[in-house]
This record gives sequence, C-alpha cells and structure tokens, in this order.
Amino acid sequence: MEQIEQRIDKSPEYSQILTDVQQCYFNQRTTLVGPSVTSAINDLAAKHVRDHCTLMRSGCAFIIHVCEDEYRLFFNFFSKPTPLLDSMLESMCNQLYDILRPLIIHISHLETLAELCSIMKVEMMEEHVQHSLTELAAFEAVCSQMLEDVQERLVYRSHIYIRNDILGYNPAPGDVAYPEKLEMMESISESLKQGQTQGQRSGSSSSSSQEVAQINSTTAETSIKEQSSIMTPLRINTNLTPKESVGSYMPMSPADLHGMWYPTVRRTLVCLSKLYRCIDKTTFQGLSQEALSMCIHSLLAASEAIMKRKNLMDCYLFLVKHLLILREQIAPFQVEFAVKETVLDFSKIKDAAVGLYQHKYKLLAFNSSNALLQFLLEGTPHVTEHFVDSKKDVDNQLKKTCEEFIHHVTEKMVGNLQSFLSKVDVILKMNDDDGAHNVSLRKQPFAGPEKLHDIVTETYKKVKNIVPLVERSMSLYLSNKDTEFILFKPIKTNIQQTFQNLSEVCDKHYTEEDRQIIAYPTIEQINLLLSK
Repeated sequence: MEQIEQRIDKSPEYSQILTDVQQCYFNQRTTLVGPSVTSAINDLAAKHVRDHCTLMRSGCAFIIHVCEDEYRLFFNFFSKPTPLLDSMLESMCNQLYDILRPLIIHISHLETLAELCSIMKVEMMEEHVQHSLTELAAFEAVCSQMLEDVQERLVYRSHIYIRNDILGYNPAPGDVAYPEKLEMMESISESLKQGQTQGQRSGSSSSSSQEVAQINSTTAETSIKEQSSIMTPLRINTNLTPKESVGSYMPMSPADLHGMWYPTVRRTLVCLSKLYRCIDKTTFQGLSQEALSMCIHSLLAASEAIMKRKNLMDCYLFLVKHLLILREQIAPFQVEFAVKETVLDFSKIKDAAVGLYQHKYKLLAFNSSNALLQFLLEGTPHVTEHFVDSKKDVDNQLKKTCEEFIHHVTEKMVGNLQSFLSKVDVILKMNDDDGAHNVSLRKQPFAGPEKLHDIVTETYKKVKNIVPLVERSMSLYLSNKDTEFILFKPIKTNIQQTFQNLSEVCDKHYTEEDRQIIAYPTIEQINLLLSK
C-alpha cells in the first residue's frame, strides 16, 4: 500500500488501484463491524429503555470508541486520509441516530431534554470532539443533528410548559395561604435559633433547615424536584445597593428558601435556568420574554385570590416579594429580555371602506379621485414593529405594586384626614374665586373644632395601631431591613405631609381656642410615633 500511495501522482492507474483497495477495505470492515455495532446499540437501547440520558451517554461513548478504533486501524494500512473513511463512520453513527431520534421526539420532560443537551454539548462536543476533530468528524456531524433535534423538542415542550404549568397553573389552597405560610416558617426559624442557643449540635440545625426548605403545604409534588433543579445562574444578586431601588432584596430567612416561593415563580426560574445553557441566545430571549410575562400574569391571579381571603396589604406584599425575587434571579442571565414583534395594523381599513361606500359614484372616475384607487391606497394594512421587554415589565409591575401599596397604607391610616383636607381645599378655592363672599372654614359643618378633633383623634389612633402591623407584615414578607425602609419611607413622608398640612390649616383658619379643642399632634410627635 505504501508503494502504491507513493506512485499515485505518477499514473492515474495507481490512484484507481488505491481507490479500489480502499473501497474493498471499507466493504469488508462494514460487513465485519456493521452487524456488531447494530447489535451493541440495540442491546444498549434495550438495557436503558427508561433512561434516555444513560442511553445517550453510553451510545455516544460506544460510537466514539468505534470511530477512534476504525480511524487508527485505517492508518495502519494507509497513510493518507480519504472521504470514504468518514462515509463509513457516518453510516455507523447514523445507526445510533436512528435509534435515538424516535425516542427524542417523544420526550416530554424538560429536565430530561435539558440533560440530553448538556450531554451532547459538554460531554461529547466539548470534551471529546474538540480534542479529536479529525477522528470524530463523522460523529460530530451526527451529534450536531441530534443536538438540533433535542433543542427543537426542548423549545416546543417549553412553550407548552409555559402555557399549561405557569399561565394555566391552578393554585391549591396552600399556595395562597399567605401570610400563614410565612408565619409558620418564622416560628420554625425561631425554634431553630432557640435550639442553637441551648447547645444543640450544629449538624441538627443544617438538617432541620433542609427539612424546612421542603415544607410547602399542599403544593404540587413537583416542587421538590423543581427546587433541587435550580442551578446556575439562579442565585441572589447582591451587587445592587439599597439606594438604587427597592430591588435590593437579599433573603435572609427560611421563608425565602426556594420551596416557599410561589410555584409559578419557581417553575419559571427553573425553566429559564435549564434553557439558558441549552439553546441559542436569540431563541432564549423569546422564550424568556414569554415565560416572564406568563409568570407575572399568574402572580396577579394569585394576588387576587389572596386579596379575597385576606386583605389588600397581603395582596400587595405578596406581589412585591415575588416580583423582587424575579428581578433578582433574572439579573445574572447575560441576555436582553426584549423581543421585536411585528404586527399588521388594520385600523385604517374601516375608514377607507366607509369612504369607498360614500364615494361609490366615483368608482369609474378616470382621475386621481377614483374611489377604488383611494380605497387601495388608504386601506392598505401598515406593518408596525415594537419591542416587548419582559425585564421592564417586571420593573414596571413592581413599581406599580409598590405605589399601590404605599397609597393603600397611607389611605388606611390618614384617609379620613386627607378627605377633610380635600374639602378644605375646595372651600379655600371658592374663597379665592369669590373674595367678596368669603366662607368661614371653622363654621362649616364638617370643619367645626369638635368635629375636626374627632377626625384627628381617630387618625392618630389609626397611625399608632397600624404602623406596627405594617412593619410586621413587611418584615414577614420581605425579610430585609433595607428593602423595608425603602418601601416604608414614602408612607412615612405621606403621613408627615398630611399632618403638616393640617397644622398649616389650623394655624391659619382657626383661633387659639379652636386649636386647643382640636388638639392636633405636632410634627415632632408624629416623627416620634413613626420612629418607634
């Protein structure tokens, strides 16, 4: 063979002889090895009939060894490569592909599909193919095709998962049992701390914490699997400072363990963490936008259920808690969560059709005022493009929820006083508009000193009683002093401003005797009350 290969440039006959010898060699190798490869692959398929990942790993490892052995054997007889070698090896690799593809297109579990992607991308392509590009060229082509099939199936099943298990999730009573779930977790946490101070073994604390992480009353059985599946880049982002936004959310209590998150939030983040490593960036951006949008819808539905069984405060804090979790957990993904959507705008067709009907006598006009021509020009649908950014949707929903929470708590504490001040503004505006007939504020039925005294006393009691409840609820849901401070600061400012406005009204429109009857608190007293 060496003598023939040295003479192939001297005569075409030598080249033909070499080709014939190589073809004979490959025919014999195919006859000899082919049935053994087929039998081995079938045996692996029968052995791992329920374990697709092990089958993929074992089958690929077997084919890699076959390719490497055949490559080395070929160069024991020949010194120059030939496309016939890759052709023979590719036919052997296709036997594995023919066994695996029918299984791949029937897999429904995202975990299995994600692991298959990892096996092919990391274990096969990066760890084997990249180190033996020449020897495994045929395997690389087949492996790439299998990877595309798995990715296509993964994207398809992700769409279904997002629609059915996130948007269509029907919460169990335990899923919306807020704040009872958090109170239960807090009591467990306190008992663990007490046990530590009493000299319990350090190991008992960690085991108890693991048990706590798995407690989630009446939630779906899949929650534990989803919890254990959370992987990089699912981590808390601690790079934000409290001054940047409310999103400085660093859970520090058992209530913030993955098992206590609302199921759709956990499912969304687990789904994204699996997709992030398995599919290309553009496809991931589209799926992540859809997943986050559906997750927000599910959180809004859950908050409405909480509002019906508890109150608005728990509803808003539930939303704030989980929107902060979403915001922090998607930060490590190094992608844009925005997609461009193209739609057809048919809004002008109706007006164009009306114009066509009104000018039907111009249908046959041979000029620019022809009604049919104008309908075609004016009624053509317009293509419009706009970007949908799910990360901004999370931020906007978080901002809206925080504003609604602040307004609700403020209204709950000083709503009566604010209503009184609104009526005062109306009276004062009337006096400004008609200066000749000024109306005395203190003589109005709603603004008498005794009446105002009752309003101020009631408002002060509400502030005194509700502020500790609000702080307790924020601590229970958010478990972070910086976040609680940022969220409570506007409420505190609103209360201070309301009493400041009252003080100005009383000083300007009431006598000293009236102010003694009203007995409104000073700003210093309000600050002291809010700082306790």
